[in-house]
Amino acid sequence: MRTISFSPVLFGMVFCSPAWAQDPGMQFGAGLGYARMFDAGGVSFTAAVDRPVAPQSGKLRHAVGGTFWYAHTDIASNPADPQGREILGVGVRYSLGFGPTGLFLALPVQLLHSSVPDRPILDASTGRHGIPEPPPEPPAEDRLGSAWGWGAGLELGFRVALAAQLSAQTSVQGLYQDIYAESRDHGAWNWHAGLTYHFSAE
Repeated sequence: MRTISFSPVLFGMVFCSPAWAQDPGMQFGAGLGYARMFDAGGVSFTAAVDRPVAPQSGKLRHAVGGTFWYAHTDIASNPADPQGREILGVGVRYSLGFGPTGLFLALPVQLLHSSVPDRPILDASTGRHGIPEPPPEPPAEDRLGSAWGWGAGLELGFRVALAAQLSAQTSVQGLYQDIYAESRDHGAWNWHAGLTYHFSAE
């Protein structure tokens, strides 16, 4: 049997072993949506690979797999900044589905990277006596540079069959994230809609 590789996606370098590719319950999904983090939001992309942990029986379907998440959001303290923030997440998840289509739950754990790229410094404002005043210090999470952290949460979604091996899905994920030690905001959420392809060895 042939090995299936997802070379356009990061997971193709990790999960394209023959044992995974030949599993009839393996599935790959990707979607676009909206993410909100540090009181700012923007466009988001997600992808996931799931593999059953045991032969499926009944309506409950247990699976483990890998996740990839990318988002480009605004910066709360400077929403007019065109460069904004880049968020990258790579991790694993456990999912529980109630049938091949229908409701599913997932528990993701991710390694997160937040980056605020260098940008021109805004001119200092003029004070009451004509003396330039430096701009206020931004929150820790909005300062230039990047930082690593982690996140864990709960995803709730729904799948609808489109064809024998193809389904559409939408999901909402709530995430606790810990990236910046000085930050007081540790919540994040995202919504995505996309497609899932169910691979079969037959």
